[in-house]
Amino acid sequence: MKVAIVDDEPQIRRWIEQLVHKTELGIEVAGAYGNGKEALDACRSQPVDVIITDIKMPVMDGIELIRRLKEEFPSVRSMIMSSYSEFQYASEALKAGAGNYILKAEVTVGELREALNKLQSELALEKHRNDEVYSLKSALNHHHHTLRSIYLTDLVRGKPSAIHEFEAKMSAFQLRLPRRDLIVMTIRPDDAPDAGLHAKIKDHKLLESAMVNIIDETLVTEAGSGCCFVYEANLLVVLIGSNQTGSRSVREASLQYAHRIISNLSEYLQVSVSVGISPPYGDLSQLGHQFQEACEALKRKTFYEKRAIAWHKEEQAADTGFADKELPAFWKTFTQRIGERQYKQAAEAVEALMGGIQQRKPFTEAEAKALCLQIAFTLHQALRDLKEGAAVYEPELIHQEIAELSTFERLKQWLLLRTAHFIDEAQVRQGSYNKTIREVCAFIKESYAEGISLQQAADKVHLNKTYLSELFKKKMGVSFNDYLTHLRIEKVKELIRSGDSTIGMMAEQVGYPDGSYLTKVFKKATGMTPLEYKQAHAMR
Repeated sequence: MKVAIVDDEPQIRRWIEQLVHKTELGIEVAGAYGNGKEALDACRSQPVDVIITDIKMPVMDGIELIRRLKEEFPSVRSMIMSSYSEFQYASEALKAGAGNYILKAEVTVGELREALNKLQSELALEKHRNDEVYSLKSALNHHHHTLRSIYLTDLVRGKPSAIHEFEAKMSAFQLRLPRRDLIVMTIRPDDAPDAGLHAKIKDHKLLESAMVNIIDETLVTEAGSGCCFVYEANLLVVLIGSNQTGSRSVREASLQYAHRIISNLSEYLQVSVSVGISPPYGDLSQLGHQFQEACEALKRKTFYEKRAIAWHKEEQAADTGFADKELPAFWKTFTQRIGERQYKQAAEAVEALMGGIQQRKPFTEAEAKALCLQIAFTLHQALRDLKEGAAVYEPELIHQEIAELSTFERLKQWLLLRTAHFIDEAQVRQGSYNKTIREVCAFIKESYAEGISLQQAADKVHLNKTYLSELFKKKMGVSFNDYLTHLRIEKVKELIRSGDSTIGMMAEQVGYPDGSYLTKVFKKATGMTPLEYKQAHAMR
């Protein structure tokens, strides 16, 4: 408990402070002041629990101080310690709100201890009651939001009962949403589930709750209505009435709302998100379809690029000509080159295909991954057809690795590295591999754990470093460093699956300086930390 002493006599202030300490109640004296105004100003800048004040003082007396404290700081307790014994002073003090009235001439340590102890108990009781009220309000608020989320989740899933209860639920949850022409947004944190690592709030549940509150406030400010709720982990859904857009087009208004939501979440929580938007439909029966459209738009957009806003109708305008023309032409060229054992040309066809997909974005994430899976299996089968021993990688791991790639860029790099690895193995088995590059690849495989460099490889085959770099890229389809990284990461995956090595031991075994650097490179290559890869592999 913190006490402030107010008296116009410095000696009296020091004497009262000594009495307070002698009570041995562990009370802190927050300050001592010469009049009521000084004490009131101090209360405005620092918390005080109890005021011990004289009555007659210059500038502002004790009675006025108590009245002002009751107006501005009703939780602060006060007691009078005065030289005046007249009844009228005591009566005025008690009417003003003083908790006790003690005469300076008669006060003892025991009497002061009793008075302060009483005030301390009152404050503790009040704090306990306030905590209970706050806890009850928090529980009711949480219950309200939970029920709201359950209902709105059923609504966007198109449950007939939820649609039938719409008006009643809007009234119960105090939401102002129209029955027709609702805009649906889906919001997902970028780099989930690691988004919370850089957020101001580390607890996932608290962070989601804060995001919902900020989005709700943003919608009220920007659109005049609307609501947000947690649909599932790392996915929020927003509903807005399109009739709130005024003279703006629905698309223009929706994009403005999305930009403001992104800005506020970044400013207040340091969370980066992407947003998918489905335009309004005629009635609630289409809400489930709108939700799927918003999810598809968000998923397609974030697969190719991060921190984006995706408007469904624009994302739907996919390049169908690519699938109808370029893809059949690719398969014809690719399979022909594989059949003719022109592996370098086959790799060039893969690289051109992936570049075209990245530029024109004709496929969904599932379609792009299915295509890469088909290409990988074709390469795998080609190695089997050479009848030169076991395949480079186990087929059952291909599904797992592709599933763990969260962006197209990672998927592209995964496929190009495996294509380069295929060329290496195929030409070695075929016996027509360029002797210089074959020696470099053999050197990498033998020495990758020793921290080798391009210069060391160039010295090994007696070539200029720059020329070797260009030759290696031309023949292998990837750079020397990418090829080296690929071999190391594949070895790390093997060590993780065996479960016998620590991060530090694995770093040493593959040529990285320490476990921290290995983790950084591994996550960049796979989208996961070694621990996450281990957990994902254990679940399969």
